[in-house]
Amino acid sequence: HRKRDMHKIATSGSTGEPFVTYADRYQLEVRFATTLRAMEWTGWRFGDKQARLWHQTIGMSKTQVMRERIDAFFMRRLFVPAFEISPQTLTEFVDEIRGWDPVLVDGYAESLNFLASYLKEGEVAGFSPSAVMSSAQVLPDQVRIAIENGLDTRVFDKYGSREFSGIAYQCEASHDHHVMDESYLVEILVEGRPAQPGEVGEVVITDLNNYCMPFIRYRVGDLAVAMDPNEVCSCGRGLPRIGDIEGRVQAIIVGANGTYVPGTFFAHLIKDYHHVVRHFQILQEKAGAVRFLVVRGPRYSEGAFEEIVDLIREYLGRNTDIQVEYVEEIPLGRTGKRHHSISKIGMDFQQLSQDLGVRTKDQIDM
Repeated sequence: HRKRDMHKIATSGSTGEPFVTYADRYQLEVRFATTLRAMEWTGWRFGDKQARLWHQTIGMSKTQVMRERIDAFFMRRLFVPAFEISPQTLTEFVDEIRGWDPVLVDGYAESLNFLASYLKEGEVAGFSPSAVMSSAQVLPDQVRIAIENGLDTRVFDKYGSREFSGIAYQCEASHDHHVMDESYLVEILVEGRPAQPGEVGEVVITDLNNYCMPFIRYRVGDLAVAMDPNEVCSCGRGLPRIGDIEGRVQAIIVGANGTYVPGTFFAHLIKDYHHVVRHFQILQEKAGAVRFLVVRGPRYSEGAFEEIVDLIREYLGRNTDIQVEYVEEIPLGRTGKRHHSISKIGMDFQQLSQDLGVRTKDQIDM
């Protein structure tokens, strides 16, 4: 490969460590084509306006920044910097998006949720695109509902990573994810074997098009629900599918009782206490102990908050050391994400997928 055809991509990697990968021009062209196809599943058509809540140009070279801006111009794409969203900038961003009047809005799930909640709870005159595409983070049902209610439209989820871009997308017929099998071979494994339909396993990906830096059976650090390969989606598309993305491995919290609990579960657990806790984050540096960062809600009370702590202990174990820290704000990260949980302890991926396969099914469906 000629160096001029290789494009550098910086990522946190599947383990959270800084990682640099490369993609060749052909692979990037195929990525673009499959992305356009998935965007059209939402009702958007080539040439329609779009708005993107994204990190914009963070981590890009000057050449990449220029290409991104040229691409945005011809794609009629408005960029809204997700990492700059705050109470001070919200009005400006809403006015900008409303004036642009996009058919499709896409971006980080948490950023979209933040914006939709602001419009809904603040009764602010907003905008209503034909569709929203959420990406970069797991999309819990309550977040999907909040975005759909706030923006009065349908949400489509994109599953991807910096190493591969879009891996699988939801269609208009279901919440399952269609794999872009022209580009990727996606396996869901439990202890090295293919997961059975309905079973939670580790996501392992082989890139079929990137010849300058091949990824073969790459463990991306995610867990997903396997689906029957012989069952076709009601939309009629023959692409293979995967089910719910249960959680990022680096966002799993280990309780004193030895259980693994995904960060998305805490969002599910606390969703009925939004008047008590506006934002939260659970940080873990050793098993059996967590820091619980809390932004108080509008109707906070000690009694209601103790109920939340007691519920957390119920799932993490009564002996779990929970250190509560009240803060004014839990900021979005550099790339516009706010994580419900951050773990700095190592994980056994295969054991985790086995343990979580049972626990997640019982807990999330409550």
